[in-house]
Amino acid sequence: MPASAAPPNPSLDTPPPTLSTRPFPRRVRRLLEGVLEFASDEIERALNITLNDVEQQLFKLAEQARSNDVQQRCFEALRAVKRGRADVTPRYMIGLEAALAGIKDPPEPEKNAAVGITRFGELALVEDVELDEAAVLDEIAGRAEIRNSLPLYLLCQRFGVLAGRPAFEAERLPVGPHALCRILQQAIACLELNSEHRMLVFRQFDRQLMPVYGAFVEALNTFLIREGVLPRLTYVPVRPRPPRAEPVVANEAETAAPRLPRSGAPDADRTPAMRRRADSGLRPHTAWPGETTWSPPSAPAPDSDSDSGEANEMFAILRQLLAGRRQLAGKFGQPGGTPARSGPAFVASQEDVESVLGLLQQKPASAVLVDGKPAPRSVHHVKQDLLAQLRQWAPEGAAPTLADEDADTIDLVGMLFDHIMKDVRPNSPAAVLLAKLQVPLLRVALRDKGFFTRQRHPARQMLNAIAESGAYWVGEDEAERGTVEKMRMLVDRVVTEFNGDPTLFEALLQDLSGHLQTSVHKAEIAERRHVEAARGKERLALARMRASEAIGARVKGKKLPRFVHTLLTQAWADVLALTALRQGEDSELFARQLAIADRLVRATSAPAGSEDALSADEAAQMRQEIEQALTQVGYHGEDAAAIAARMVSGSDEGGDRGGGEDAASRTELALRMKARTRLGEELEAQKRKAKTTPLDEEGKACLEQIKHLPFGTWFEFMSNQQGDRVRRRLSWYSTITGHALFVNHRGQRVGEYTLEWLAQAMAAQQVRIVPAEKGTIIDRAWSAILGALRSFSGNAGDERGGSQS
Repeated sequence: MPASAAPPNPSLDTPPPTLSTRPFPRRVRRLLEGVLEFASDEIERALNITLNDVEQQLFKLAEQARSNDVQQRCFEALRAVKRGRADVTPRYMIGLEAALAGIKDPPEPEKNAAVGITRFGELALVEDVELDEAAVLDEIAGRAEIRNSLPLYLLCQRFGVLAGRPAFEAERLPVGPHALCRILQQAIACLELNSEHRMLVFRQFDRQLMPVYGAFVEALNTFLIREGVLPRLTYVPVRPRPPRAEPVVANEAETAAPRLPRSGAPDADRTPAMRRRADSGLRPHTAWPGETTWSPPSAPAPDSDSDSGEANEMFAILRQLLAGRRQLAGKFGQPGGTPARSGPAFVASQEDVESVLGLLQQKPASAVLVDGKPAPRSVHHVKQDLLAQLRQWAPEGAAPTLADEDADTIDLVGMLFDHIMKDVRPNSPAAVLLAKLQVPLLRVALRDKGFFTRQRHPARQMLNAIAESGAYWVGEDEAERGTVEKMRMLVDRVVTEFNGDPTLFEALLQDLSGHLQTSVHKAEIAERRHVEAARGKERLALARMRASEAIGARVKGKKLPRFVHTLLTQAWADVLALTALRQGEDSELFARQLAIADRLVRATSAPAGSEDALSADEAAQMRQEIEQALTQVGYHGEDAAAIAARMVSGSDEGGDRGGGEDAASRTELALRMKARTRLGEELEAQKRKAKTTPLDEEGKACLEQIKHLPFGTWFEFMSNQQGDRVRRRLSWYSTITGHALFVNHRGQRVGEYTLEWLAQAMAAQQVRIVPAEKGTIIDRAWSAILGALRSFSGNAGDERGGSQS
């Protein structure tokens, strides 16, 4: 077997379990046999094509090889594949049946797909070849899991029923992508390929099986449904429970509080300390974009079309407030006042308005010119176009105008869109989508005044879904294309299909909700991987710190040879750290390695000829143990032997010259150790690179606030000098290492900062915590509109009172 070939699978040394040898109930065994039969057909076909492609690729690589050695290796691999391919498929099916037969076995510690070490529960130094294979297989399986998350979720639930246990995780599902990749790695071990050519097999397997894996999972779900295993199971997104009462808007004071300064001074005049104290009492925002607050259209709602009397009453109140605003604006000669009419007027009926809006709905929502510059189209421009079209229907000499109720409705919808657009970037795709929704929602509001008062009105929920999703998902340069395209498709359907039936919004809203929940699930999967890796780094840093403390306590105050001191504090500290990670500090091996350090300190610090000197037998045994331990932390055999000889000899100049010492002098060995990356050294490098100045009082207060934040808190980072901000999610932080992990809205790692740096940035107002706001974006917009209208109404009353006196 080549030196880099995959090691034999230990599980094949004993007969693997089969479905016939396990005490399954008759029905469960029959279902598992059906799954195995179907999977065997699909996988056998994919394996045959994979091996054919591998042979072709090896032959092509051999022809293109630039050296005889590379060509020879390719031909050897080609012969190995031809010679052993007949064994690959049977070995794969044996592994697949063993995985299905073990569904009732207790979960084993999660193993890495390629190297057989614990993925995140422990850490260990392994060969680069093994790590590369682990990364490739994890990438293949993770990509398939994300693409097919919903059918995999349902299949995991059904396999949980077969096993009589809770639902499986995708990583442990016997026919999941992770299991299929693990079985492939074990099956091709018989080919005895080197790492490069095993990678070729993995890539070809990915190209052949994974594109059809979604249909494979759907077929398995269909088979189990037909056999009566959770036949009515469907995926329903989990949403928060709707509120009991249905006011016109959410609690106005609480909704607007996060946006308004608590003092009378403008927010720009408030000191950072004032802002921090005001923000510290707010609950941070932790939900993913897409975890919206709307309820499913099928949920029973207390408000219905029979409540039109209450809706009309609330709409009348809104009209009164709007009239007060218009009256006050007219007194001061400001825009928005009551227009003066001269000459005959043509008041358009609601049917005429509906007909014209139907025509405008089919026209593209193009931008308009404002002061010679293109600007987004607003409801005010739609109103102008509406009056221009009505002019063609008006009698000669009569100016078209709208009924007061229709005009107020259009003005209120216009105010709503104006407030929503404040939270959406002007040039983002969301702004275009909202512009397209203006005319259809005007038609909805003109027909049903419940649009203004009912939080669960389907059209209002649809608008809220687009506004919130657009504000967060498509507001960044790295916006997810699938979400953008999905929203664009749904909005286009509204524009082309809406003809007064609000049930269209219900169907489209449910479609969008399912897509966003899928996106959230993908982001959570991606985030979980990064968090687990970060926690592994934390355990590594903690083990490294404790190992250094243990060695430091033993060499402190001892007169050791300089080289031995260096070897103990570096090489042997790495050995202790790795042992602490893999077996714990209370293990026998960790105690033995500490005893070796104690013995070396006594032997090398004692005068020549003393009784603490190592005997020949003790030195030989210790040297063997040291050499073996050093190879486990990544030292090459020659260097490990030389270091072991130095440590046992206790001399800066001499040592046993038989263990590779002739090939590596003391100076050369020291240089190699200095150039070598130590275990966890990259963490120290990151910490040194991110070194900050000492925190002031404000920075210390921010640091304490950060340490009490829940995982998942969203932050806003200033992205440029113009003050634009980008949102990042604090997925995890460690008070031990002082590092914080941030991801974007797709769950991808975008930065890792120290807590001190983050606190300094918060104190400098370059970073801020995003507070959780009550209600939806529509509720907050109505709260602001209602507050503004009431303020105008109060001022108007003061003016009237003053004139009467």
